[in-house]
Amino acid sequence: MSATDPKNSSRIGILIMAHGGGTTWNNMVKEAAKPLTETYPVEYAWGMANFVSLQKAVKNLEAKSVDQIIVIPLFISKHSPILRQAEYLLGIRDELADQPMPVMHYTDEFKEMSGIPLDDSHFMHNMIFPPTLKQIEIHTPVQFTDALDDHPIVADILRKRILSLSEDPANETVVLAAHGPNGEEDNTGWVQSMESLAAQVQQKQSDEGLPGFRNIMALTVRDDAPEAIHEQARQYLRAVVRQGNISGEVIVIPVFLSPGGREKSVAQRLEGLEFKWSGKTLLPDDRLSTFLINSVENALN
Repeated sequence: MSATDPKNSSRIGILIMAHGGGTTWNNMVKEAAKPLTETYPVEYAWGMANFVSLQKAVKNLEAKSVDQIIVIPLFISKHSPILRQAEYLLGIRDELADQPMPVMHYTDEFKEMSGIPLDDSHFMHNMIFPPTLKQIEIHTPVQFTDALDDHPIVADILRKRILSLSEDPANETVVLAAHGPNGEEDNTGWVQSMESLAAQVQQKQSDEGLPGFRNIMALTVRDDAPEAIHEQARQYLRAVVRQGNISGEVIVIPVFLSPGGREKSVAQRLEGLEFKWSGKTLLPDDRLSTFLINSVENALN
């Protein structure tokens, strides 16, 4: 497997956006990007469309004299204020579509670099809640690619995770559980993409002459939403698992990018219930490298 090597590819820079986590979390993303690093300069912007990490990544790429930057948002869903904020910061949107995301990392540098007046009211729980944001300084055309959403590669990885636990598909309910956003409209779009993934899994079973699963449910746990919404999501998850157990078995699959994050909280919510669980996320899997390569190829075509 190798990255596309188009004419003048050395003039193209790749900026991979990902939420980020601990060292293991981040290294799995970097491992997936290795084929791209063989052809292109690659930078990473960790965080929730973090002003500082995006600005640093852009400056690093521009220092390498790139004349185009392809931004790959390695996020589960495009239905997110994080991606809309990134589009604004990078000059793809003219205005912020949502309230600025809280700044959890690079807080000192944010105060120095952002040029946003801040006072004590903007600081809470070791985070900055900026009243607004300015766009970053950028002198290079930017192209923004698609998030993971319902890409067939994601469906294939999820199917592999399911089959590693499955014994009798016709009597198994599969629950695809993702983190999810706070807003209702975003949540609806997020779940619809996951339902498309579920349909792809079932179709693949049929194409290979295998029995389909009794049901594949798609839902979000909405960890960061207000308490009432969070609790409603928790109770819905438990109800789906209880109902699935009435006349069969339940397999729960976390739809998260990399391990060591919040995927474990899905299983914790289900304490006392019967279900199969491996906890395996999308990474590690070589097919995520293919997704990254395809994202660049599609942007260049």
